[in-house]
Amino acid sequence: MKEERYQGGEFQIIPSVRELKNLDTALNNHSGYVLLSECHIGNLRQLVHTCHSRGQKVVVNHELVGGLGNDKAAFQMLKNLYHVDMVIASSVSKLHILQKMNMKTIFRISLIDSISVDNALRMMKEVNCSAVELRPYYHAMEFLPKFQDLFDGEFFVAGFVNSKEKLMNCKEAGFQGTMTSTKELWELKI
Repeated sequence: MKEERYQGGEFQIIPSVRELKNLDTALNNHSGYVLLSECHIGNLRQLVHTCHSRGQKVVVNHELVGGLGNDKAAFQMLKNLYHVDMVIASSVSKLHILQKMNMKTIFRISLIDSISVDNALRMMKEVNCSAVELRPYYHAMEFLPKFQDLFDGEFFVAGFVNSKEKLMNCKEAGFQGTMTSTKELWELKI
């Protein structure tokens, strides 16, 4: 069964909240999503509640949630206790666990050298996810076409997306959106 894909129209600028003092600003964004990059098991439930009450869905990278385990029980907590809407993972085995739980997922791919690119392209054939995040910006721009040949879903770019010019380049290249911690970009419509 194919996992439900992210359904967006315009280019999505998803705020990555690295400092909780910026959460209120992030909750005014147009994308409908907020990436909580600085959270832990003690505050995640309240943060998710706050985001949901403001009409925003919550994305977390399970590896960045302080105090969270790395197993099926931890992922069940993300779904059933914390009510997270989407989870970022870089491990195919973790993505499989999340998918079996009917969680929306983003496959995070770090393009650091030719070996990582080859491995990621090979893994794309065995993973089913809602979307793919390619990072960092420069390599994501270069290798997007290769990944589009293997995956017909949405692509997000992250890592050093820190100017309006880069946002425009991402949209023109075929990305559906970005996740960025650059606050000045959160309110833009591209």
